[in-house]
Amino acid sequence: MRIAIVNGPNMNLLGLRETAIYGTVTWKQIEDRLYRLAGELQVDVLFFQSNHEGEIVDFFQQQLHDLDGVVLNPAGFSKTGYSILDALAAVGVPYIEVHMSNIFERGGWHAESIFFANAVGHVIGLKANVYELGLRGIAQYVKEQRTSISGKEWRTGAH
Repeated sequence: MRIAIVNGPNMNLLGLRETAIYGTVTWKQIEDRLYRLAGELQVDVLFFQSNHEGEIVDFFQQQLHDLDGVVLNPAGFSKTGYSILDALAAVGVPYIEVHMSNIFERGGWHAESIFFANAVGHVIGLKANVYELGLRGIAQYVKEQRTSISGKEWRTGAH
């Protein structure tokens, strides 16, 4: 099973940016924790972050046949990243949406996400822990889907 952890804009600044909201854990520390968890779950993880929407679209298209699930933090693309949303639909891969902050508590534009309705799950407001919970969640979802439907239906997005 191969799971991508995909981050939108400014998530590469974790540990430095708005520490009262996001905490002091760096992205490198989060990756290290996720690699350990992936080993425990017996899944391969692939990390991708970009401040450019088109690069995220390109990533999903390049990984078309290799991904079983995604943990997605769209960050600043939460309200505007329609091409990312379309790419996820095109490749038919299930995803869990994560946000380190409680986007509903923050209000305003933070409280809206175009990805919310199509996600198989959501983890919000638990700072760096959202990634581990998201990885556990998507791995379990994929495992359950694989046991309940045939491989052909799985890869065509009929889930």
